[in-house]
Amino acid sequence: MTRITVAAATRQRPRMLADLLQSLQGLDVPQGAELSFVFVENDVILSISGLVDDFHKRTGWPARAVHEPRQGISYARNAIIDAATEDGADWLAFIDDDEHVRHDWLRLLWAGAKDANAQLAGGPVVPVAPAMGCSDNETEVLAYYERAAKVSNMRKEVAMASGRRFDIGAGNWIADLSAINVGNLRFDPDFGLSGGEDTDFSRRAYKAGLTLAWVPQAIVTEEVARARLSTAYIVERARAQTITKFQIMMAESPKTAKINALAQILSKGASGLLRIASWPIFGRYSYHRGYRSLGIAQGLLAGLRGESQARYTQVTGD
Repeated sequence: MTRITVAAATRQRPRMLADLLQSLQGLDVPQGAELSFVFVENDVILSISGLVDDFHKRTGWPARAVHEPRQGISYARNAIIDAATEDGADWLAFIDDDEHVRHDWLRLLWAGAKDANAQLAGGPVVPVAPAMGCSDNETEVLAYYERAAKVSNMRKEVAMASGRRFDIGAGNWIADLSAINVGNLRFDPDFGLSGGEDTDFSRRAYKAGLTLAWVPQAIVTEEVARARLSTAYIVERARAQTITKFQIMMAESPKTAKINALAQILSKGASGLLRIASWPIFGRYSYHRGYRSLGIAQGLLAGLRGESQARYTQVTGD
């Protein structure tokens, strides 16, 4: 039997974690596999043991809670890799604590990885409304997230079909654990508070010779916290993500990164203002894309100045 460990990191979101566990208990067990679960709490105390124990009692599947007090998503994800390795897992699947899975998610994701002879595979994360609902303005932002996710997923499908590199996020991710350990691949703590640690991991995995695959049928949904459903958050998130991406590009090729950053500051700034001004013609999606472009320009400028950010010190959601 192949052993697959399903894992998530969590911090100060007990209701969302409980909802995730509820969805996980309906998983199909892939033929030829047995399941185990690891949940890492990235906080000063371990408080999720009761939730995890209840999940184990309901399902009968092995499940354990692990404490990682060092703050940072990279530390939490690395603790998951270490725990799955200790448990003798063959494959490791990642999800986030604000997500829900469909019953066929794991079966499709693992099958897609095997069909492509891939050691690292990912699938779509579809944004959905928060549990308490949202206002009209927040609904417009959610619609933007939904459309942006569709565009990103389509681009990854095209990239895979054409043999080009693409990045895989750890919110919906499965990996051959032996390949990860042979390559000594871990999430970089330098990106633990900024985010982007999964993009960096994906690119290093590709450089190490791992085959990547995109599995569009293996869908998970992500509950978008209300705090993220604003234009201001779109700008700030784009700024933060871009700072991290700039740091990754600087590590790869400093000269090229700086030249590209200068060019994009001008192009993203101009296109952002144009999109915002023309939204009555092209609609609210264009409006929010415009603000995202301005956030990217701000992030590149901040990166050139040597600024960093710590987006993961703040928790959104419950």
